[in-house]
Amino acid sequence: MCSEYSIVIAGVGGQGGLTLSRVIATAANLSGLSVKTGETLGMAQRGGSVQSYLKIGRITRSPLIKKGCADALIGLEPLEAVRALRYVGFHTKVILDPNPIPTIFNLVGKEGYPRIEELLRRLEERTRHLYIIQARRESEMLNARQSANMILLGKLVSLDAFLPSEKIEEAIRIVLGERAEKAVAAFRRGMSL
Repeated sequence: MCSEYSIVIAGVGGQGGLTLSRVIATAANLSGLSVKTGETLGMAQRGGSVQSYLKIGRITRSPLIKKGCADALIGLEPLEAVRALRYVGFHTKVILDPNPIPTIFNLVGKEGYPRIEELLRRLEERTRHLYIIQARRESEMLNARQSANMILLGKLVSLDAFLPSEKIEEAIRIVLGERAEKAVAAFRRGMSL
C-alpha cells in the first residue's frame, strides 16, 4: 500500500533537478506538511545522472519510495525517466520533457542513446498517465531557459494539486531569490499547458 505523496525527479546534472526538489520541499514546509528528500547522484555535474526522491505528508519517516508507488515522476530527460521506471505504477503521473540530453557516458561512447520512440513506448507500457511537455522549448519562449523544471512542476500541479500553487510560488521566491520571477512565470506557464 502506498502512503504519503511521493515524487521522483529524474534528469541529468545541470537541469535543475536538485533545485526543483528544494522548491517542492520548501513549499511542503510552508504548507505545514512533513517532507523527506533523498538523492542519487551518478555524477552530479553537468551531464551526469541525477535522481531526487520526495515524500510529503502529515508524517513522513523516509524518502524511500516503494517499487511502483510513486505518485509522480518528473522526467527532465527521457532516458533518465526510463531509468526511474521501477518507481512508476499505472496510477503514476509522468510529466516528461522528451528532448534528450546525452549523459557523459553517451558522449564518451560507453553507452548508446536509445531511440526516443522506444523510451516513450516503455513509459506508456508502465503508466496510463504520460504527459509530454516541451518544457525546454516553452522556457526558451519565455526567455527563461533555466526554468524548464518549473514548467514541468506547473504541469504536475495542474493535474494533481498536491500542494497549493501559491505556496509553490512562495517557495520559488525563497529558493531562487532574485532569479525567481522568470521561474514563477515558467511555473504558471506549466499550469496552463
